[in-house]
Amino acid sequence: MARPAEIGATRGSYIYTMRLPDDLRDQWLSYCQRNDKKAAATLRALMRYMIQDDMPPEVRRWISDQVEGQPDEGPKERMEIRLTPTEYQAVTTRAEAEGCSPQRWAINCIRASLTHEPQFTMETTKALWESSYQLRAIGRNLNQIAKRLNEGKPGTVKTEQLEKLAEFIYLHTDKVAAVQDASLSRWGIELKEGDE
Repeated sequence: MARPAEIGATRGSYIYTMRLPDDLRDQWLSYCQRNDKKAAATLRALMRYMIQDDMPPEVRRWISDQVEGQPDEGPKERMEIRLTPTEYQAVTTRAEAEGCSPQRWAINCIRASLTHEPQFTMETTKALWESSYQLRAIGRNLNQIAKRLNEGKPGTVKTEQLEKLAEFIYLHTDKVAAVQDASLSRWGIELKEGDE
Protein backbone atom coordinates (compact mmCIF):
# COMPACT_ATOMS: atom_id res chain seq x y z
CA MET A 1 0.00 0.00 0.00
CA ALA A 2 1.36 3.41 -0.98
CA ARG A 3 2.29 5.78 1.83
CA PRO A 4 0.38 9.09 2.04
CA ALA A 5 2.49 11.92 0.59
CA GLU A 6 2.38 13.90 3.83
CA ILE A 7 4.18 11.11 5.71
CA GLY A 8 7.40 11.44 3.78
CA ALA A 9 9.22 9.34 1.19
CA THR A 10 7.14 8.56 -1.88
CA ARG A 11 8.08 8.10 -5.52
CA GLY A 12 7.48 11.80 -6.12
CA SER A 13 9.38 12.94 -3.05
CA TYR A 14 12.50 15.10 -3.03
CA ILE A 15 15.59 14.71 -0.86
CA TYR A 16 16.51 18.09 0.62
CA THR A 17 20.16 18.36 1.67
CA MET A 18 21.43 21.04 4.05
CA ARG A 19 24.56 21.68 6.06
CA LEU A 20 24.39 22.28 9.80
CA PRO A 21 27.05 23.45 12.23
CA ASP A 22 28.05 20.61 14.56
CA ASP A 23 26.55 22.27 17.64
CA LEU A 24 23.17 22.88 15.95
CA ARG A 25 23.07 19.28 14.69
CA ASP A 26 23.80 17.98 18.20
CA GLN A 27 21.12 20.22 19.72
CA TRP A 28 18.60 19.12 17.07
CA LEU A 29 19.27 15.41 17.59
CA SER A 30 19.11 15.88 21.35
CA TYR A 31 15.77 17.70 21.03
CA CYS A 32 14.32 14.92 18.84
CA GLN A 33 15.49 12.19 21.26
CA ARG A 34 14.14 14.02 24.34
CA ASN A 35 10.77 14.48 22.67
CA ASP A 36 10.68 11.07 20.98
CA LYS A 37 10.42 12.71 17.53
CA LYS A 38 11.90 11.68 14.20
CA ALA A 39 14.15 14.42 12.82
CA ALA A 40 12.88 14.24 9.21
CA ALA A 41 9.19 14.15 10.22
CA THR A 42 9.67 17.14 12.54
CA LEU A 43 11.42 19.14 9.79
CA ARG A 44 8.56 18.37 7.40
CA ALA A 45 6.08 19.57 10.04
CA LEU A 46 8.05 22.80 10.53
CA MET A 47 8.08 23.38 6.75
CA ARG A 48 4.31 22.89 6.58
CA TYR A 49 3.84 25.28 9.49
CA MET A 50 5.86 28.00 7.75
CA ILE A 51 4.15 27.45 4.39
CA GLN A 52 0.70 27.96 5.99
CA ASP A 53 1.88 31.52 6.68
CA ASP A 54 -0.25 31.99 9.80
CA MET A 55 2.49 32.05 12.43
CA PRO A 56 2.40 34.68 15.19
CA PRO A 57 4.21 37.95 14.38
CA GLU A 58 6.84 37.40 17.10
CA VAL A 59 7.74 33.99 15.60
CA ARG A 60 7.93 35.53 12.12
CA ARG A 61 10.25 38.28 13.45
CA TRP A 62 12.46 35.74 15.23
CA ILE A 63 12.82 33.64 12.07
CA SER A 64 13.52 36.76 10.03
CA ASP A 65 16.28 37.75 12.47
CA GLN A 66 17.84 34.27 12.19
CA VAL A 67 18.09 34.33 8.40
CA GLU A 68 21.27 35.92 7.08
CA GLY A 69 21.41 38.01 3.92
CA GLN A 70 18.16 39.95 4.04
CA PRO A 71 17.34 41.48 0.64
CA ASP A 72 17.85 45.22 0.27
CA GLU A 73 14.21 45.98 -0.50
CA GLY A 74 14.27 49.74 0.02
CA PRO A 75 13.61 52.17 -2.83
CA LYS A 76 16.44 52.49 -5.32
CA GLU A 77 18.46 55.69 -5.17
CA ARG A 78 19.26 57.44 -8.42
CA MET A 79 22.85 58.43 -9.15
CA GLU A 80 24.01 60.20 -12.28
CA ILE A 81 27.56 59.96 -13.55
CA ARG A 82 29.15 61.55 -16.57
CA LEU A 83 31.65 59.65 -18.69
CA THR A 84 34.04 60.80 -21.34
CA PRO A 85 33.22 59.54 -24.85
CA THR A 86 35.96 56.89 -24.66
CA GLU A 87 34.86 55.77 -21.15
CA TYR A 88 31.27 55.49 -22.36
CA GLN A 89 32.34 53.49 -25.42
CA ALA A 90 34.47 51.16 -23.28
CA VAL A 91 31.63 50.57 -20.79
CA THR A 92 29.13 49.94 -23.59
CA THR A 93 31.49 47.54 -25.37
CA ARG A 94 32.30 45.63 -22.17
CA ALA A 95 28.62 45.42 -21.14
CA GLU A 96 27.66 44.10 -24.57
CA ALA A 97 30.43 41.49 -24.45
CA GLU A 98 29.20 40.33 -21.02
CA GLY A 99 25.57 40.19 -22.14
CA CYS A 100 24.12 42.94 -19.94
CA SER A 101 23.15 46.60 -20.10
CA PRO A 102 25.70 49.34 -19.36
CA GLN A 103 23.72 50.20 -16.22
CA ARG A 104 23.78 46.56 -15.00
CA TRP A 105 27.50 46.38 -15.78
CA ALA A 106 28.19 49.54 -13.73
CA ILE A 107 26.11 48.22 -10.81
CA ASN A 108 28.01 44.92 -10.93
CA CYS A 109 31.33 46.81 -10.83
CA ILE A 110 30.19 48.87 -7.85
CA ARG A 111 28.90 45.82 -5.97
CA ALA A 112 32.08 43.86 -6.71
CA SER A 113 34.15 46.72 -5.29
CA LEU A 114 31.95 47.15 -2.17
CA THR A 115 31.42 43.48 -1.33
CA HIS A 116 34.65 41.97 -2.70
CA GLU A 117 32.39 39.29 -4.25
CA PRO A 118 32.23 38.36 -7.95
CA GLN A 119 29.21 39.63 -9.87
CA PHE A 120 28.12 37.48 -12.81
CA THR A 121 25.92 38.00 -15.80
CA MET A 122 22.72 35.97 -16.15
CA GLU A 123 24.39 33.75 -18.77
CA THR A 124 27.26 32.87 -16.43
CA THR A 125 24.89 32.34 -13.53
CA LYS A 126 22.78 29.93 -15.61
CA ALA A 127 25.96 27.97 -16.40
CA LEU A 128 26.73 27.79 -12.65
CA TRP A 129 23.20 26.56 -11.93
CA GLU A 130 23.58 23.86 -14.58
CA SER A 131 26.93 22.84 -13.08
CA SER A 132 25.40 22.53 -9.62
CA TYR A 133 22.44 20.58 -10.98
CA GLN A 134 24.73 18.07 -12.68
CA LEU A 135 26.98 17.73 -9.62
CA ARG A 136 24.00 17.12 -7.34
CA ALA A 137 22.78 14.38 -9.69
CA ILE A 138 26.23 12.77 -9.52
CA GLY A 139 26.17 13.09 -5.73
CA ARG A 140 22.79 11.35 -5.52
CA ASN A 141 24.06 8.49 -7.69
CA LEU A 142 27.16 8.14 -5.53
CA ASN A 143 25.01 8.02 -2.40
CA GLN A 144 22.95 5.20 -3.92
CA ILE A 145 26.14 3.26 -4.75
CA ALA A 146 27.45 3.84 -1.22
CA LYS A 147 24.15 2.60 0.23
CA ARG A 148 24.38 -0.62 -1.80
CA LEU A 149 27.96 -1.16 -0.68
CA ASN A 150 26.94 -0.60 2.95
CA GLU A 151 24.23 -3.23 2.50
CA GLY A 152 26.99 -5.70 1.60
CA LYS A 153 26.32 -5.90 -2.12
CA PRO A 154 29.45 -6.50 -4.24
CA GLY A 155 31.40 -3.59 -5.69
CA THR A 156 34.94 -2.54 -6.57
CA VAL A 157 34.76 0.94 -5.06
CA LYS A 158 35.26 1.51 -1.34
CA THR A 159 32.49 3.26 0.57
CA GLU A 160 34.94 5.78 2.03
CA GLN A 161 36.05 6.82 -1.47
CA LEU A 162 32.48 7.44 -2.56
CA GLU A 163 31.61 9.35 0.60
CA LYS A 164 34.69 11.54 0.18
CA LEU A 165 33.77 12.28 -3.44
CA ALA A 166 30.14 13.02 -2.53
CA GLU A 167 31.32 15.38 0.23
CA PHE A 168 33.54 17.21 -2.28
CA ILE A 169 30.62 17.58 -4.68
CA TYR A 170 28.27 18.94 -2.01
CA LEU A 171 30.92 21.41 -0.84
CA HIS A 172 31.28 22.61 -4.43
CA THR A 173 27.53 23.07 -4.87
CA ASP A 174 27.36 25.06 -1.60
CA LYS A 175 30.14 27.36 -2.83
CA VAL A 176 28.46 27.82 -6.21
CA ALA A 177 25.15 28.63 -4.50
CA ALA A 178 26.87 31.25 -2.33
CA VAL A 179 28.49 32.82 -5.41
CA GLN A 180 25.11 32.87 -7.18
CA ASP A 181 23.50 34.62 -4.22
CA ALA A 182 26.28 37.21 -4.11
CA SER A 183 25.91 37.74 -7.85
CA LEU A 184 22.16 37.86 -8.39
CA SER A 185 20.58 38.79 -5.10
CA ARG A 186 20.89 42.45 -4.27
CA TRP A 187 21.61 41.98 -0.59
CA GLY A 188 22.00 44.96 1.66
CA ILE A 189 25.61 46.08 1.87
CA GLU A 190 27.01 46.66 5.32
CA LEU A 191 29.72 49.30 5.35
CA LYS A 192 32.60 48.60 7.73
CA GLU A 193 33.93 51.32 9.96
CA GLY A 194 36.13 53.63 7.92
CA ASP A 195 34.31 52.86 4.63
CA GLU A 196 31.81 55.68 5.15
